[in-house]
This record gives sequence, structure tokens and C-alpha cells, in this order.
Amino acid sequence: MELLIPSWAELAGWGGVLVMTLLFIGCGRLVTAGRAAPEAALIAGWGGASLLLTLWGVATAASMAIPAVLVMAVGAIGCLLPRAALAGADWRSIGRMFWVSLPLLLVMASARPSLPDTFLNLLPNAAYLWDHGFFPADSRPPSFSFLPGAPYNMQLVGYLVSLLTGHLALNAMIGFNIVLQLATALLLARLVASAEEDPADVPSWTAVAFGLLLATVINPGFVPRYHFSDYSEASVAVATAFAGWFAVGALERLAAGRAARRALTQLALGLAALISIKQDSVALALSVVASSVALALLQKRGGRRRGVAALLLAAVPAAALYLAWRWYVLGHFAVGELKLLPPSAWDFALIPLILRSMAADVVEKAYFFLAVAAVVLGLVRHWRHHGLDRTARLAAMFAGVTVLYNLAIFFTYIAHFPGTTSDSAHSYFRYNTHLAPLLMLSLTLLVRSLAAERGWTLGGFWRRAVPVAIIAVALLGPLVFFPYLRFDLEATQQRAWRLAAAAAPALDQDRRLALVLPGDNGSLATMLDALIRFAPPRHPDAALAVVDQATEASLAALAAKGYRFALLSCAPGGLAEVPRADAALLERADQRWRPVAVWSYPAADLPVRPSHVVADAPLCLPAG
Repeated sequence: MELLIPSWAELAGWGGVLVMTLLFIGCGRLVTAGRAAPEAALIAGWGGASLLLTLWGVATAASMAIPAVLVMAVGAIGCLLPRAALAGADWRSIGRMFWVSLPLLLVMASARPSLPDTFLNLLPNAAYLWDHGFFPADSRPPSFSFLPGAPYNMQLVGYLVSLLTGHLALNAMIGFNIVLQLATALLLARLVASAEEDPADVPSWTAVAFGLLLATVINPGFVPRYHFSDYSEASVAVATAFAGWFAVGALERLAAGRAARRALTQLALGLAALISIKQDSVALALSVVASSVALALLQKRGGRRRGVAALLLAAVPAAALYLAWRWYVLGHFAVGELKLLPPSAWDFALIPLILRSMAADVVEKAYFFLAVAAVVLGLVRHWRHHGLDRTARLAAMFAGVTVLYNLAIFFTYIAHFPGTTSDSAHSYFRYNTHLAPLLMLSLTLLVRSLAAERGWTLGGFWRRAVPVAIIAVALLGPLVFFPYLRFDLEATQQRAWRLAAAAAPALDQDRRLALVLPGDNGSLATMLDALIRFAPPRHPDAALAVVDQATEASLAALAAKGYRFALLSCAPGGLAEVPRADAALLERADQRWRPVAVWSYPAADLPVRPSHVVADAPLCLPAG
């Protein structure tokens, strides 16, 4: 249970995330003249910071600390300048969300990196920025990343937080992903309370608690393994939802002939935040813009041209950011990123298999796709009865983005994924979770409208009991179900971190180390490589060799190559005098391998639902 207690470094990381959250809000408030709600200002500020830092990094190899300090200074001004600073009502809204989400924050306070893509590229890319202060390139120091040319908007947050803490903050992206989901929860709370028009209207405690539940446990696209980690799923999903929300706000004002400068500014910066989180973000950004233009064309004839022009102008910063990054990647990497197959390799014959696999995912994840269908049906009904109002616009935005994004996913299966990865519709549901917060915003407005139309209210006992139950579930849920929120505590994760720490004494003496991981499929080797290089005590220059067999012959081969130390993850018994099912650090001395340190794994690890993202066999665990 001590793993639930955060270290000082982890607390510092959370402190850095908190400070950067406030500074991003300050930036967003400044550019909107203090009129944006805190959650909207957060997204706008993050988008503006990402735009500045990326363009700087693309243009020069000079340290990103220079624009980073500028971002922080602008954010501080926005927080302190009277016309931009948060008002008392804003602080009360934030405070209520903080107290309602405090159990969740306590459960996640010690969360550590845990998933494959984290160790393949997310963490290496964030570490590269911290170590060097510029973007990687083939001609620059090695990055140890599988995708050094992937977009960097989340890693830039990690860089800013690390500047504040003075060390590489391993939990920065985890913390910021959680903050982004709390921002979505606060927006949902405003919709529940019909308080989205005026930030001075503070949502009730019940509305805030319900907003948190809508953003997480009630959300059919919520997957703790992804959304409470440093994966980009949460940030992409939240940025998509806010970009859609900003677009609807701009459309509404344009249709009414009112000034839409603030809404369009938020949209421009929201799209900038979205488009450079991961490679498929561009499809989502384009889907938001295309759906917005289509909705503008449905408005009154006199405002169509003005609306389309305003929306396209708002997309210019994101387009500039995307094109600048494309120029950088194509000019600085031979590969560096995921690329489409050549057109001659596009396998259209797989279309029936792809469609069948997608349909199987739809059936398996029926809760999510039924909610999608409910929004579409609700859109048809609402539009027929109420016309193209805010609720219809948001639901139509969701429907348009869903269709366009799924077409992009389908195209990717044909033009990018090879063989069985393609015909099995790899990660189809995970990609669709990017739409989940926008789905919940749309569904909330549709249900709110229907409730008002039908006069649905709670009375008597239920009027008193339901708010208490909602708040109780929001507060107690994370404590009761914490094993389902913390995949980094599963047995394979704990043992991998223990192995990485055991490598330090050898690497302090010799940068060459062999990892002897019997039965590994590459997952443990990838995780250990990242932890050894980037987790304290860091050894970024380690020269690691991986062997997936623990035999006398494999150890002899390592000795012949001059390796002095070897880290054995699971002894088969009788090898180098290490007891069966133990792990050991071995040293080559006097023509033989001898154990320097030997340890047994705990008999019973914390009972957490296994995800099997790391192989069991090399960690002396039975295959699950």
C-alpha cells in the first residue's frame, strides 16, 4: 500500500501541473479579455503555448526555455491583471470541482507511467525536450524513441512542468490528462445546472459531482487504463470536445449577427491544442472544421459567407502549426513517425474483413455505440421540434465529427495498417473514445432539453436523496474502485520498476548492461529500457543488450561480447547459483558469472485487475 503514497518528486510534479494549469488559464483569460470560463481558458492557453513553443522549436535549435519563460510570464500577467484575473465565482467553481475530485486526486497522486506507448515514444520524447531543450532530429543526439517525429503538444506540457520542478517530471502528462478531464467535468456541470451562459453562475455541489460522473464513470468511452495515464487519448478527446463547443458558440453568435471574436479566438486556440497532440489529431481537427462549415452553410443566407470565412480564418493557426510541423518532420527525419503505405500496397480486398471487425467492436462495446445512436436520434427529434438551436448544433457537430473521423479511421486501416492489424480493425473502439467527451456534452444538452420540454423534476424523497447519492458516489467511488484506476500497480508493473532500480549499481560502474529476460515478447525490454534511461536514478547513456533466454550458453555469449553485468529477471533454477523464480544482478568475474544481488518477488502483489501489457513469464508470473 506504500505505493499509494506519492514521493516528494511526484508531489513536485503535481505541484508543477497545478501551477501550469493556472498559468494556462491566465494565458487564456488574457487573450479573451477575461471573459472565458476557467475550463475554456485552460484549453485556449494550452493551445497558445503549444503554438508558440512548436513554432520556436521548428525555427531554431535555441533552447525552448526562452519561449517557455515567456508563456509563464504571460500566464502570470493573465492571473494578476485585474481585467483578466479569475473572479470570485470562477474560484468557487474551481474549488467545488477540486473538493469533489479530491478522493480521485489522492488515489492518482502516486500514479506512474505504465503503458507500452509511454515507453516507446511518449516518455522518451518528453525526456528529450527536458535533456536538450529542442526537438529531436536524425542529425541531433539520439532520442531512444520509436516515434521521435510524433506531435509534441502533451510533451511540451511535460517540459514546462519539468522546468518548474527542476527535474524530469514523470507524472506531468498523467496529471495534466486528469486536469483536462476535470475541465470537461466542470463544463458538463455548467450544462447540468444550465449555467454555461454566465461564468458568474456557480454550479451547485450536486451539479459539480454529477459533471464529474458524466466525464468519467457514466461516460461510455471512459477507459481508466488510457484516460488516467499519460496516453494521449484523454487530451485528444478533451481538446476535440472543447473545439466542438467553441465552434458551436461561434456559430450561434454569428447566426445572431453578434460579435464572435472571443468564441473564434477560443476555437482557433482549441484547434491549435488539438491538431498536434498525436498524428490522428489532424483528422479530428479537420472533422471539427468541416462540420462547422457545414453548419454555417445551414444558417440564414445573409450570414453564410461571413460564417464560413470566420470559421476558416479561425482554423489558420492550427493549419500553420500542422504545416510547420510537417515541414520539420520531413526535413529532419528519414522516418520519425507513422507513415502511410505506398498506394500500391493499399489492400482494398480487406474491406469486408475490416468492416466485419468494426461491426464486432460495435456489438462488443454496445454501451458506447448505443449512446452515439441516441445522440443521432435525439438530434433528429430536437431539430424537428426546436430548429437549429445550440443543442441541435452541438449534436450535429458530434454527428458530423463522428462520421468524418470514422471515415478517416477506415481509410487508415486500408492505407496504413498492414495485414492482420488492418483486418482486425486495430484499436477501433479506442479511437472512438476520442469522441466520448463531445458525445457527453451533446447527450447532456439533449436530455436537458427533453427534461425541460416534458417538465421532468424530482420531488419528495427523491429530491433529497438523489443529490446526496450523486455526491457520495463521486466522493467514495475512487476510493472503493481504486484498483481499476491504477493499472500501474499490477504485478508486472511493480516488478518491472523493481528490476529497473536494481540495474542502477551496475550502470554506475559500467554503461553496458545485458538484460536477460527469459520468455519476453519485447514488452518488458521496452519498459525497462525507458525506466533505466528516464526514471531516477537516470542512466540516459546506458548501452543495453536484451537476451530472451536464460541459459549457460546465453550468458557465455554475453561474456564473449565483453559484458560485465547482466540483470536476470527470472531465474530458471541452477543458473549462476540463483534460486529458481528469483531475480538477480550478475557480475562476470574470475571467468564465471556470480550474483551480486538476489531478491525474491513478493508472494502476493497488490490484487489489481491485470492488463497484461507487460509479459508475465519473464517476471516469474503465470500466464494470465
